[in-house]
Amino acid sequence: MAIRRYLFDGKSMSREICTGSFWRDLLSELLATFMLVSVQCVLPLSWGRETGFSDAVMTGLGMGFIVTTMAWSLGDFGGAHMNPAVTFAMIISLKMSILRGIFYIIVQMAGGLAGAGFAYAITPSKYQDRLSATTLGHLVTPWQGYLTETWITCILVITIMGSTNPVRKVGAQMPPLFIGLAVSLCIFAAWNHTGASMNPARSFGPAVVKSVWKDHWVYWAGPFSGSTLAAIIYFAIFDRVDRPKIKDIVLEVNDIGIRLSGNQMTTV
Repeated sequence: MAIRRYLFDGKSMSREICTGSFWRDLLSELLATFMLVSVQCVLPLSWGRETGFSDAVMTGLGMGFIVTTMAWSLGDFGGAHMNPAVTFAMIISLKMSILRGIFYIIVQMAGGLAGAGFAYAITPSKYQDRLSATTLGHLVTPWQGYLTETWITCILVITIMGSTNPVRKVGAQMPPLFIGLAVSLCIFAAWNHTGASMNPARSFGPAVVKSVWKDHWVYWAGPFSGSTLAAIIYFAIFDRVDRPKIKDIVLEVNDIGIRLSGNQMTTV
């Protein structure tokens, strides 16, 4: 019943939306997603010069760097999810309210669209067709693409949940590095399959700007399936190992969010 009150209590949600920190966190999420997608779109551009690096290496390293940078810089202000699939995982694992999650996803989509539009605007017309929209690789079927996106998103979300678990003895500066490494590794592994999106906002922005919609459903269904699977696995299995008193959790709804008593974790 306490979980139901937290997820669906309109009075608690109305109090949450009236706090200044709520809107500050949304602005942070908008900015972080804008930075992520704008950088991602221009990474494969070679401007006609031979760089010595493949698109996978350039994009993998660049995305790992930008994710680490944004998570380290803006993570204290809302978490720097930059990804609707990550936000959805936080909702179903009770680390975020439904209201906050919905607003996060809205600003993430807006940030992704703005980032892709900005990248398109600053790129000479000769190279605009090379801006990175996610498409399936040669001979890759939509079903294979879906499974690939599910797989790599699951890896990413488990990394996020594991590295940010407050019970773990990990320094505050370390999770962004682990998350950035996971992004890079997943891109190296899946670049030739799907372009390694892991993020509906990252795929949606370039798809709108370049009007590339073929098999676009893969980049929604895959990441959301992967994040759901990761959240269920971690919350149901590994969280219980880290927190043996998980059955004694008392959910208390307060003015800001949810406090997991006995777990010493607060979501604000």
